[in-house]
Amino acid sequence: MNKNRKVWSLVDRFEDTLNRDCFLCGPVADYHEWVHDVLCVDLAMCSEECDNSTLCEAEGAAWKTFHDSIEATSRLMDLYKEDGALFRKIASGLSVLPCLMSWHPNAAAFNRQLLKRSGSGENSICGNLARNAAHLARQSWPVRYAYAIIWTIDLTLGTDSENLAGWAEMYGYGVEHAVDPAEIEALIARMNCGEEKKQELREEHKGAYRVLPKWTKGLTDICQPLTSGNVLSYWRKGKEIIMEEMPDFHLRPEWKNYCDGRAYANGPKKGAIQHAIFKDILVALKTIAKAEKIGAAGYATIWDDPP
Repeated sequence: MNKNRKVWSLVDRFEDTLNRDCFLCGPVADYHEWVHDVLCVDLAMCSEECDNSTLCEAEGAAWKTFHDSIEATSRLMDLYKEDGALFRKIASGLSVLPCLMSWHPNAAAFNRQLLKRSGSGENSICGNLARNAAHLARQSWPVRYAYAIIWTIDLTLGTDSENLAGWAEMYGYGVEHAVDPAEIEALIARMNCGEEKKQELREEHKGAYRVLPKWTKGLTDICQPLTSGNVLSYWRKGKEIIMEEMPDFHLRPEWKNYCDGRAYANGPKKGAIQHAIFKDILVALKTIAKAEKIGAAGYATIWDDPP
């Protein structure tokens, strides 16, 4: 592919997910940053469900309640970060914070019980945090790549599985289709930004092309979710994804020690280095799959008896 032109992939790109410095597939040392990202995702999900006309009135109203609550929590966190003095001035005069934190001696126990009973994270993209927190928070690069593979595969299957066959028939696999400049201009025109920013976007997307990645072929044959039984399927597809999008990925800074700090039988050749990296990614995937199995068993007994 021509790297000088903007890629409009029909599905999420692995490299974009990997480079996205957020909680999806990488450690975030700043807890406030992590909370901000999570709130943004949850708020977007709630907004989408609020507009879902297929829901009954009660469920639609429930999504709206969660939306408003999360939105308020997000604003409260922003206030806490941006003006700590004002936050304290107001909070010190109140007995309970809207986010359910307080100095009441039973507050910690209540929040632990609330977290357990809510089943928070069971089916979310952050579910691994509850099941294997240390593994998720302290990630080596093979682990980070492993999570990015899982995310890319699961997101594509979850959002686009029904479209893949039609797109393949329409676009083919890996075939570049130039994006009509009029389409680009129409999208930019709808953006709420100044003319200078719009001109930057015009330059950025000049000559853009739309493509269905080759790695999507056969993707629907993978059974979800990741388990010890299908970990090799995720690994093999992950290798396809990485080699298509980042054929020289071993030259990235994160793999420098694989190039310079290891001994190879026939020298540090491209194939040997990539093979070593992929072996470690497979180990990471197996560890994650094992954690998923343990976590699934743990959730079956997480509920406490009512007080």
